[in-house]
Amino acid sequence: MTMSILSFSGPRWTTRHLTLAAMLTALEVILGKLSVGDPAVLKIGLGFIATALVGYCLGPWMGGMVMIINDLISNTVLNTGSLFFPGFTFSAFISGVIAGMFLYQQKLTWQRVFVYEFFQILITNVVFTTLWLYIMSLNAGSTSRTLTALLAIRLPKEVITWPIESLIVLIVLRAFSRTRLNQLPK
Repeated sequence: MTMSILSFSGPRWTTRHLTLAAMLTALEVILGKLSVGDPAVLKIGLGFIATALVGYCLGPWMGGMVMIINDLISNTVLNTGSLFFPGFTFSAFISGVIAGMFLYQQKLTWQRVFVYEFFQILITNVVFTTLWLYIMSLNAGSTSRTLTALLAIRLPKEVITWPIESLIVLIVLRAFSRTRLNQLPK
């Protein structure tokens, strides 16, 4: 296993890896639907677990593609009434890329997972999701939500969930690393 700060490579696009990508997409869709809260402001869910698995198994580029497919399936076929917005599809891609860069072919230390979760939360949840929600509120004609107000609502949740998500991801990835699924040829 080669070690580096970040991984920019991924596995070859084999039938096995595409099958694993399909299974992880299904897991991502299911865990993404297991959430509570208003997606337009504050939502707490389990999708972060599958995102970490996607990055760990498939690297940044295949991971990004899986996240795009997940976003399209979740917001078209399995839509629960929320509006489709392409910004969230971009965020999903970036989320998969970040997961793959930090986790693919890397030693699973608590420091690496905490740094991964920090950047994942900061970039996708705090910056992009808040920006997309703000833009969507402008398009809806609502001027009641300012960017600062959205951050004031969203930031405390992200700060609280960061160590919790990091610990859960560390436990899940370490357990997964001991399975035979982790032994697919790279």
